[in-house]
Amino acid sequence: MPGVVGVLGTGTMGAGIAQVAAQAGYRVVACDVSEEALERARRYVQSGLESFARKGVISGEQAGAALGRIRWTTRLEEMEGAEAAIEAIVERVEPKKEALAALDGLLPESSLLLTNTSSISITELASATGRPDKVCGTHFFTPPPLREAVEVVRGEDTSGETVRRVRELISSFGKLPVVVGKDVPGFVANRLLMPMLLEAVRLLEEGVAGKEEIDRLATRGLGFPLGPFQLADLIGLDVALDVISYVHRELGEPYYAPPRLLKNRVRSGRLGRKSGEGFYPHGGDR
Repeated sequence: MPGVVGVLGTGTMGAGIAQVAAQAGYRVVACDVSEEALERARRYVQSGLESFARKGVISGEQAGAALGRIRWTTRLEEMEGAEAAIEAIVERVEPKKEALAALDGLLPESSLLLTNTSSISITELASATGRPDKVCGTHFFTPPPLREAVEVVRGEDTSGETVRRVRELISSFGKLPVVVGKDVPGFVANRLLMPMLLEAVRLLEEGVAGKEEIDRLATRGLGFPLGPFQLADLIGLDVALDVISYVHRELGEPYYAPPRLLKNRVRSGRLGRKSGEGFYPHGGDR
């Protein structure tokens, strides 16, 4: 029988991961710093489950049961005993290391410490713990309930047994684990995605084409489900900037220098759907 999974951080990614685990039958302890954050996440998950029920993906009873399996808390201690904990906080090195260190001091020695980072070195994050062999990257994609693949990234010290357990866990969520064999900045997915976003923003900055035209060519011409600006708004411009900045620092390649237009959007608080505006207005999405 499924056990307990902890999720630390209940933004869009953390809330989505909590929903995925709860739908799979796990009891979930979802933790964040404030009741307001938890209530936003609870509404997000409830809305997602109700949407699945309306579409016939699950029944109304299954939706209600999944929501009931999630315990929302501001107390990290309530994760004690979880067989796996997934960190899904801000995409920055030090906060993630602090989070993993706290989980390391709380969870049983056999528990997995997983991070939803989309770019940061698993080896570096694992160094903050006393069990680097049990630390692994589990990069879910936005939004987690809808995206099938999960990027499983091993650090230098991640054991083969840990990778096996992580693959089993992700598969039990109904997801497809894709193992990345080398711990490099940005892993695979963001090394593919971020250059597209960089080029799109540069083309917009240079006045080559408008964002609508660029997105239209990406979707109606190249066949992508979303254009680069639509996807950036979905991911969050602050998250995209954190990823690009990290890869730029780690690789030292001028190509990855974040465009000023992207930095200014983030500085002005236009972060995408979560703030109501990014490259596009999203007044009705919040």
